[in-house]
Amino acid sequence: MAHRSKPLPPPPDDCPLERYLHVVWGTWVPRIIWYLRFGPRRFGELRRDLASVSAEVLTAKLRKLGEDGLVERKVIDASPPQVEYSLSERGRAFDPVFDAMLKVSAKLERMDAVGAARRTARAPRRSR
Repeated sequence: MAHRSKPLPPPPDDCPLERYLHVVWGTWVPRIIWYLRFGPRRFGELRRDLASVSAEVLTAKLRKLGEDGLVERKVIDASPPQVEYSLSERGRAFDPVFDAMLKVSAKLERMDAVGAARRTARAPRRSR
C-alpha cells in the first residue's frame, strides 16, 4: 500500500509571497518590468519592445503597475506630449527576483541540453 503523507497547511494569510507574487505575474508584466529594468522607456518604445501587445493592453498593464506602485509615469513636455515609464523603488525591489530567475533559467537550459544529448546518445541508430 502506498504511503500517504498528511496534507500540508496552506501559506498564512499574511504571507508576503502571496501578497506580492501576483503583482509581477501575468501576461506581459514580467516582460514590461524586464525592459524597464534597463531604464526609462517611452510608451512607443515599449510597444516596439513587446511587438505583439496592443496599445490597450499595454496601457492597462502600465496603469495597473502604476497603481501597485511598481512603475512611475512621467509626462514629458514636448510637442506632441510624450509619456515615459520607469521602475519605481518598489519596482526595483524585484531586481533580485529577476536575477535569480535568469540564473535558474540558464541552469534549466543546461539541464535540458544535457538531457537531450543523453537521449540522442541512447537512441537506436538506424541502418541505411
